[in-house]
Amino acid sequence: MMDVLNQSKIEKLAREIGEENVPMLLEIFLGELVAYQQSLTGDEVTDKTQYLKDISHALKSSAASFGADRLCAKAVDLDAKAKLGEQFDEAVETANMIDILNQTHGYYQQLIVTSSCD
Repeated sequence: MMDVLNQSKIEKLAREIGEENVPMLLEIFLGELVAYQQSLTGDEVTDKTQYLKDISHALKSSAASFGADRLCAKAVDLDAKAKLGEQFDEAVETANMIDILNQTHGYYQQLIVTSSCD
């Protein structure tokens, strides 16, 4: 099974942008994940299929940059289906995306807590 958090990508990111900048960027990334979760579970988004397509496109690069491999794989899969015009089960894919967003958020929140204790 693919990792939720790819530690080597986080370490590479830290070398590229400076370790001191990682917590701030992770907080922004986590904020995005929470916003996506809330939108998928709330009533303000009426077309969940389109919203899944939109966030999948956005998540491909941000999840890859932060080493969120499982989230990235899901985003790539949904984005590819959208580009090919393939249909998918909105309820199933929404539930899967919410689950992966929750898992990713949990792992990365723990990473922030752990790194701030160092």
